[in-house]
Amino acid sequence: MQQWLHCISALISYRDRVKLADFYNHTLKNKLALTASYVVYPTDDGRALHAADNKDWTWDVSDFDHPFSHVLQQASLILLDHKRLVYWQQNKEFKQLAELVDTTSSLLIAPLFNNHKQIIAIQVLIGKQDIINGLLTDDNWHEFSDAFVAQWTLLKDMEMQDSHKQQLSDSIVRLKAQQRAKDAWLDMTCKLIGSSTVMEQLREQIAMAASSNLAVLIQGETGSGKELVAKAVHSLSSRRNKPFVAINCAAIPESLLESELFGYEKGAFTGALISRKGLIAQADGGSLFLDEMGELPLALQAKLLRVLETYQYRPLGSNKEQSSNFRLIAATHVNLRQSVNDGGFRQDLYYRIYQYPLLVPNLNSRLIDINELATYFIRQYNDREQRNILGLSPSALNKLKSLDYPGNVRELRSLIEFACVQTQCDVLIEKSAFTTKLPLGIKIAVDKFVTNGNDFTVIDDLRTALESYEKAIICNRLEQYNGDRAKAAESLGLPKRTLAHKCQKLGIQNR
Repeated sequence: MQQWLHCISALISYRDRVKLADFYNHTLKNKLALTASYVVYPTDDGRALHAADNKDWTWDVSDFDHPFSHVLQQASLILLDHKRLVYWQQNKEFKQLAELVDTTSSLLIAPLFNNHKQIIAIQVLIGKQDIINGLLTDDNWHEFSDAFVAQWTLLKDMEMQDSHKQQLSDSIVRLKAQQRAKDAWLDMTCKLIGSSTVMEQLREQIAMAASSNLAVLIQGETGSGKELVAKAVHSLSSRRNKPFVAINCAAIPESLLESELFGYEKGAFTGALISRKGLIAQADGGSLFLDEMGELPLALQAKLLRVLETYQYRPLGSNKEQSSNFRLIAATHVNLRQSVNDGGFRQDLYYRIYQYPLLVPNLNSRLIDINELATYFIRQYNDREQRNILGLSPSALNKLKSLDYPGNVRELRSLIEFACVQTQCDVLIEKSAFTTKLPLGIKIAVDKFVTNGNDFTVIDDLRTALESYEKAIICNRLEQYNGDRAKAAESLGLPKRTLAHKCQKLGIQNR
């Protein structure tokens, strides 16, 4: 009796059902000198039985060719000797089990009940007939089995609780992820404004692009909102909690661009007093946005291609490779395909970044969105300047819809903010508020300045006049060379990069 109590004490220390069943069976075999001892339990769906220590055993409970189904249905034990086993030869798996029973042995199949009289498992014992028969009246075996059932039930309940907790935790994680996705989508619709068909299609394409890790190439005219699209792709992606690192390739001198991207070690060049992480390193785990990528120098294009292929890079002055797992988002207003043909952009890099192209529509193709955009810009202006401009009058809106927008949304925003300054609080913006800001007025002033013998009396805004004059010259030269910026820059005595920067600043598109 003392030995059985010791076994019961050891049994209730187990916290794993498979190990519990293994200890239980091992103890019975040793204590009772049995040939075999198994515990068979129902699966979660109740359609089959498994052996706790034998994953290959599967018994269909609807198959009455084996006695386990009868024990489950009748909730009573079955005792079989060698002679009676000849009636249970149809089931292949049970026939293999029965081969362990010789002429001096018996097979006991007994249901194990919990406190609610429910069958939680089936005990399978094979041993000498006198031992098996004696078990039916053995209090030690019954107490040991009751302890096993109690511990088995406890562990199963704990597993179910843990499973429910995990399911709840997973559900919370999914809900949070869904909410973040909804928030990101709402944020995108608040920034990429417009109900036009082309904008709805763009938002759908952004969501699809964000669901992958493909490189994204955003194409569109200057001022159309390419950086907003890039940020939306990042915000909707699985990398949303990691950095979004942006750089304008046309705004940084070629001599500095490589160190900005790759970083450098202390002493790599004159003035490198400390080591500095590059943008590629900063974007690890997140997204690297290269704006105006079409202006990237050819030598740097080759180095970037290697980074995109291997995700390995080497800072300036370093002899060690480093890695960065980033997602590339590139943007350009130039025709990269034409640049490849002209030799200004590497073909292999083009195909590497042209994995998921997104085309941002210009404002002239979605004039229907001007009212929404204008309302948004007016609201921003009011919040920033603590004013209360009520909106656009019908005549002002019609005027805006009749204009051409080479500067796209950026140009519209400039017009709206200018009109807000010209408008009193608590009234609508009228058509007249745009008069001195419209591109037509600027063009007339430039024409007078150029053609009327340098009549400086017509100029009332020096900076605007200078910018307009410079813009007119560059536009004329681009038209002269059919949009070839390299030839236009050479004819003006400018580096191509400087001309590209001026074109971006002045809102000049290729003619």
